[in-house]
Amino acid sequence: FISYCLSMIGQWFDMVAIMVLFGYVWQTSSFLLAFIPIAYALPQVLFSQFSGIFVQKRNKIILMGCADLVTVFFTIFLFFANTPWLALILLALRSFVGTVHFPAQQGLVHELIPAHLKLKAVSWNGGVNQAAKIIAPLIGGALLTLLPAKHLLLFNAFAFMISACLLFSLRKIIQTKAKYTQSPRETVDNTFLNQWKNSWKSLYRAPTLMIVLSLNIVGMFIIQLVDAQFPALFQLVAPTKPAYMTLLIASIGCGSVLTIYIISKKERFVRLERWLSLALLSLGLGFTGLGFLEKGFSLSYILLLGVLCGIGTGISIIITNYCIQTIPQEDEVSSIAGIYQSLTSSTIFISPLGGAYLIHLFGIQNIFLVSGLSLIILTFLPFLMNKKTAIYTFVKSNKS
Repeated sequence: FISYCLSMIGQWFDMVAIMVLFGYVWQTSSFLLAFIPIAYALPQVLFSQFSGIFVQKRNKIILMGCADLVTVFFTIFLFFANTPWLALILLALRSFVGTVHFPAQQGLVHELIPAHLKLKAVSWNGGVNQAAKIIAPLIGGALLTLLPAKHLLLFNAFAFMISACLLFSLRKIIQTKAKYTQSPRETVDNTFLNQWKNSWKSLYRAPTLMIVLSLNIVGMFIIQLVDAQFPALFQLVAPTKPAYMTLLIASIGCGSVLTIYIISKKERFVRLERWLSLALLSLGLGFTGLGFLEKGFSLSYILLLGVLCGIGTGISIIITNYCIQTIPQEDEVSSIAGIYQSLTSSTIFISPLGGAYLIHLFGIQNIFLVSGLSLIILTFLPFLMNKKTAIYTFVKSNKS
């Protein structure tokens, strides 16, 4: 858990550095900014499904530790990159190494955490990721007044180095526990192709899982039209205040952490379609508000929009991760997680280029506005898609 905390904080330091480097130091165009999420997403689109199956029967702790070490080296190389295109290549290589993380983590949680503690584990993991959005941007924004943006990359490298050391130090303990909790079910036909086919079949057999993942993917596609364009937006409406962008990210994290905390305290999670609609509505209102930004806007207005986006993000994280943990069969969790990562990454790969083109035609604020309104319209889809599975209930960990 500590390893995961450190890596998440390091990643958000890294993200702040990349945004500032591309948006303010190199002053790249909106088209080139769109390649940042593509550099992250393309390796995940191509390799995440393979990684999900690859980690299924292997020591996940060792795999994650090795991935962290390689990430350290690529981050150091990124520190010395002096052009946007070289930085994009290094980001893509580093993303390729990181494809094992999400399926390995999901599989490890499923192996080690008892069923009655699954909700708490999902909440903690989601909370850590969102808390990192608060801590890292705030500290990163303060450090930007003292250090060049590139130096934030070294914080990420240092965090991943500690994370790798922690993982390797626990590998024997975790391996013993994993063997004890390993499912005894043996598959007769365990080739990669058949495991991949079986993972997709398990998705089709679970309508709730299909609905949740589908809505998340559609919402992600809309969000990614403009998600990479925050530097360009704030360069337009707040050219002398780059810290405002980090404060927006931090407020998103605050809203997410608060939402995750409230959900984790609930005894039951009923009417899933209402929660999904609330997530889409919150995100839609937040992005619509960003579309109305003008020079001289109030800081409190930005913070409010960030909290709205955070509420939607928090609900989405909890629902998605809990469904991945509990609905598939025991030996399919990592592969399902790999499929989900691949599909969400495909939206990140496709959507930013389309968003950059639309921004070129209609302007960045108009596209933010259209994205927000599209998410609000999407709010009604859960009720249409989920009439037969309107109620989805789970019991809190201490109610097993």
